[in-house]
Amino acid sequence: MTDLQQPSPNDRSDADDVEQHACPKCDAQPGSPCRSRGGAVASAYHTRRFTVVPRLKKALRVPTPADRGPGRPWRPGTPPPAPVDPDLPSADIRIGYARCSTLGQELDSQLDALSKHGIPRDKIFSEKISTQVRVRPKFEEALRTAREVKAHAPHCRSSSPSTK
Repeated sequence: MTDLQQPSPNDRSDADDVEQHACPKCDAQPGSPCRSRGGAVASAYHTRRFTVVPRLKKALRVPTPADRGPGRPWRPGTPPPAPVDPDLPSADIRIGYARCSTLGQELDSQLDALSKHGIPRDKIFSEKISTQVRVRPKFEEALRTAREVKAHAPHCRSSSPSTK
């Protein structure tokens, strides 16, 4: 880690707890964020890394804080994002995507898994389409919806768990 003073337990963020461990996927050392294949800071920590933190084991993803951007050093105790005003509409909008490669496969188990994570069926985009097809209409629609949410409700977090 670094030689900076350790934050108190109350000041710790998810990132602080995740970055106490090295990443088994990208070899990021303790005190640094996960890296993409190209070496840039990843937008979210790799699952195998944050599941070693007991309170984060069931999280679908742990986003990398903005201050972990490329070229920025990690600092213990980085404050979490500012709290969302409770008077604003929903602070968490979830969108799901499920896909099967062939017509013979069923989407039911994926749809059930996404529903169990609190994603309403009308916010789950699903399709049966081959992996060889480059343009996936429902996937593109899910991305478009997430972008619209961000544009019209920037205070809301949008996350898109995918089962495929």
